[in-house]
Amino acid sequence: MSSYVFGLSAALLGNIVIGTGQCLQKYGLNRLQREWENTRALHLEGGGSDSGSGGGASNSTGASSSMYATAVDIRARGGSVSHGSGSPGLISGSAPAAKRADGPRPRYTSAAWVVGLLLNYSGELFGNSVALSYLSASAVAPLGIVSVVVSVLLASRFLGERITAQQRHGFAIISLGVGCVLLVAPRRSAAADAVQFVEVVSQSGVLRVFCGLYLLQAVLITVIRRGHRSLFMYVLVAAIFGSMNVMASKMLTMFVRLRLAFSGIPNPADVAFYGASGAATARPLVLGLTLPQVLAATCMALSIVGQESFRQQALGSYSAMEFQPVFFATYNVVATLAGLVLFRELDGWAHAALFFSVFAAGIALVVYGSRFLQKAKAVELPSHIRLHTGHMRTPGHHTKSQ
Repeated sequence: MSSYVFGLSAALLGNIVIGTGQCLQKYGLNRLQREWENTRALHLEGGGSDSGSGGGASNSTGASSSMYATAVDIRARGGSVSHGSGSPGLISGSAPAAKRADGPRPRYTSAAWVVGLLLNYSGELFGNSVALSYLSASAVAPLGIVSVVVSVLLASRFLGERITAQQRHGFAIISLGVGCVLLVAPRRSAAADAVQFVEVVSQSGVLRVFCGLYLLQAVLITVIRRGHRSLFMYVLVAAIFGSMNVMASKMLTMFVRLRLAFSGIPNPADVAFYGASGAATARPLVLGLTLPQVLAATCMALSIVGQESFRQQALGSYSAMEFQPVFFATYNVVATLAGLVLFRELDGWAHAALFFSVFAAGIALVVYGSRFLQKAKAVELPSHIRLHTGHMRTPGHHTKSQ
């Protein structure tokens, strides 16, 4: 029970750090947006009456939506906004103003955004990854919603965003859903029987599973790049990358725990790669890591980059209301199934039937509750989400839909 509580605490603390990082990223993006709007408004005021009137209307609209600015907005607005009669004034101005006429500075120039990004990855590495060595993925993955809730609460406290009655209702529903999942999640400690864990890894066909997933991802990505884009395709690719990260993280962090507790136990990654006999003779390759560990770490890095890349592509075409609940549900289902199949964490068919029944109900409640968090326009979830502005028009400007 103590290991279960420790793993649960690591996951909760990790997601609190991630939520804090998301709030910092929002703060940095908002500052970049306001800086650009102020510079643009000052420049338009000196560029003539036509430019000034157009710029003033645009600035008032921009100010009302500055809280919704995101990484995708900042990158996309340069290509999505065409200037009307006021554009000559923008182009002929001073170098700094002209340089920023088509959008704010890049997000990586904001110290707050960079710190927020580092907090995000620190929470994943030292929170969720550590928790995976104590808990099943079925318990760790749903706790990701904690980061969204923390981000909303901090934005309400420090960024002036208002929590509505609907959002409070959503918090209550989400808490109930997460509680249902934790109630039935497997609680066996893998390190309590280290030999069994190593045997399970060696017999689970991890290499075949990863090869199959990479082939599937290659096919799905090819289909997307050929123009067959849909919300489900983006969600599926991002969810599979997320589940691969979960599996690789669990193997690496479990190895660290097993090494500390049982020095004679082979590395599970080596067992999966070389077999039980070959793992005993595996030699370090880089920084004390054997080849399978290096490959697992590389897989983690590629999975994180792939998941974030396709998640942001989806959020550039679909609203948060459409994407976030579907992604959350799909990611949890894929990651949970992968973990349960590979690491055999369920105790028989009766436990499996009970688990999947309650797990489905819990995820449904979380998805339903998350929709209430996204209904209030005063809240941005999370820092990479883009709110559509394709139908907003201002005098002297028009916005093309993406």
